Amino acid sequence: MPIVTQDAATRTRVRPPGADPVSRVRRMVGSAREHGVGHAAGDGLRELERALDRVDAPVDIRVRGGLGSGRRTLAAALRTRRGWRPTVEDLDVVAAPGRPVGPAPDAEIICLRTAPCRHEEAWMRRPRAHSLLVVATGVDGADPPRWAREFPAVDARQPSDTSLDAVVAFLDRALESLAAVRLARLESELETLAVHDRVGDLAEAALCALGPKGRT
Repeated sequence: MPIVTQDAATRTRVRPPGADPVSRVRRMVGSAREHGVGHAAGDGLRELERALDRVDAPVDIRVRGGLGSGRRTLAAALRTRRGWRPTVEDLDVVAAPGRPVGPAPDAEIICLRTAPCRHEEAWMRRPRAHSLLVVATGVDGADPPRWAREFPAVDARQPSDTSLDAVVAFLDRALESLAAVRLARLESELETLAVHDRVGDLAEAALCALGPKGRT
């Protein structure tokens, strides 16, 4: 069961490394919009614009957990301690069987107060490109129950509590690589759009504008 994966995290906007190539892509897409496109091409162009918007969108941190998991307490502590403003979500709703998976956040923290049930465990095992940290709340860090031994024990009632250091360090690490990760996501989305019959040539040109990493 994963504790941490690689990638993530505040409400500030993220500027990718090598922002000039991204700016060139923005100008290319903007020029295509100004020159007018048909309805079919317009759909593809909107996809290109949305992909670009995600590159420097506000950082998206999600704190998820079931009822009584301490998810809101942890989110409030992170806001007090570092100014991060996570979105709090009910894990029982997000991970409900059959529920469509929404857009991936930049970082995800899951709070567990009890051993994870089947759908929570399945959610934690899902493949993901973004960072994931699972923490145990409301347990004795010196003598945790068996299910919690592989997770950091966190007590977020006091934002200064040292148990929060692991969460802060996780988000700091994720932030360091977030811009590069978002650029890689843009490249991946452009590669998908490159086969679009209406905007494929524009997406291909955008990949070339990103430089050697964009198209080899």
